[in-house]
Amino acid sequence: MTAALTVLALTASGCTTVRGEETPVPTASRAEAAQTLKAFLATYNRAEQAYDAKLIDSVVAGPYGDRRKASLRAGRVAKPGGNPDFKPLELTDTKFVIPKKAGWPRWFVADADSNRDEGTDKADRRVALVFNKEATDRPWKVTYVLNLAAGTMPVFKTDKDGWAEPVDPQARDLSIPVGELSKRYGRYLSDGVPNGFAPGTHTTGRRAVRARDAYRPGFTTQYLDQPADTGSYAPVGLRTKDGGALVFFASRHFEQMKLDRSVKNPKLPLNDTVKAIMTGTSTDTLIREMVSAQAVTVPPAGRPEARVLFLSRTNGLIAAKGA
Repeated sequence: MTAALTVLALTASGCTTVRGEETPVPTASRAEAAQTLKAFLATYNRAEQAYDAKLIDSVVAGPYGDRRKASLRAGRVAKPGGNPDFKPLELTDTKFVIPKKAGWPRWFVADADSNRDEGTDKADRRVALVFNKEATDRPWKVTYVLNLAAGTMPVFKTDKDGWAEPVDPQARDLSIPVGELSKRYGRYLSDGVPNGFAPGTHTTGRRAVRARDAYRPGFTTQYLDQPADTGSYAPVGLRTKDGGALVFFASRHFEQMKLDRSVKNPKLPLNDTVKAIMTGTSTDTLIREMVSAQAVTVPPAGRPEARVLFLSRTNGLIAAKGA
């Protein structure tokens, strides 16, 4: 199964030189961070209202970028004239978490209150946006966006000037190195080996949903999980005061659905979104490619009972192939 899926699969660091040596610097000034967020919102709102994937590409990348562009492409197919019900995104009460580090890429986190949940029982949620800049001559782009329940944003370790401390992806003083989270999470979803993750909706719960959905009347589903941890998909982590870290990481997931012809009038789940971005013709097989982004807290190493805890996860369809 893995081989078949593989064949069919649709196909943290600013730098300053001082006497020839790199030295850690803030990845952005607070004023630059605020201006970057303002510019992002202006472009985001224009692109979302017009279902313009090309426009939004100028301000997004990584897991968030791929999900938004796929969504806008599907929206444009359904409503070529744009979204008549669009409500502009507004972010208020923004706090910036800006690390001090050497090398490229640079990144920072914006922690804000969104108007998207006003009037709901989740109105006190926060939204975290990770802005990434690959090089001096490259623009800031948003790579991660996740909603966090009120009170779950941890307290960060900062220096006397308020700059946060990033986590080296290969640092061994955490229960799971930041650079291994994507691979280990995919392995956990595939075979159930705990790998240091706490039970919950996005771990034990996710595996339970897969077991339930492996067979539905009319079609079967097989799963393949792959790491997504390079380039604009690279994980980013910030040290917390308790010795652990808050980490944003991504992963890639494939679902292969095949018709069960023993059932009368079997049908594959071909909704409008899938049809809008699907390549090929689905006769008896549908492969969906999903990208998910996670925000987790990772405890320090040496605490046997401590586990990686999921604060948030978002999953989105980015491609589909019929066969």
